[in-house]
Amino acid sequence: MYFRKELDMDSNFAGLKKILMKRRAKLLAALKTRKSERTDLRHGDDIDQAESAYEQEMSYIFRGRESDEIKAINAALAKINKGTYGICDNCGEMIGMKRLEAMPFVKYCVDCQEEFEKKREFETVMATSSWDEDEGENEF
Repeated sequence: MYFRKELDMDSNFAGLKKILMKRRAKLLAALKTRKSERTDLRHGDDIDQAESAYEQEMSYIFRGRESDEIKAINAALAKINKGTYGICDNCGEMIGMKRLEAMPFVKYCVDCQEEFEKKREFETVMATSSWDEDEGENEF
């Protein structure tokens, strides 16, 4: 029974590998396009310049996100090649197939991801509350 499950996982990983490679190619093409779409901020009136600056800032944000996704995809492809794809980087358990199909470059199982998000949310709250406390000390 386990052998059959392993075969199914391998065939699904082949499909996920194709999806990852297509997504990476699409992102690389988008990055190349964004890099060639540089706008000169010195031309036009103030509104044109402000609009151009906004577009450049948004392009910069998208390039960062696309670069991060490409890195995650490359890591997932490397794991497929090493035979470690689908294993949670934190607990070592298998990541659910539905999760991998939804986002084939995830590093963590659902439980570990939720744990990290709760920790990050807690740290954000603590950092914000300590900042608020520090700010209160400086009031008159």
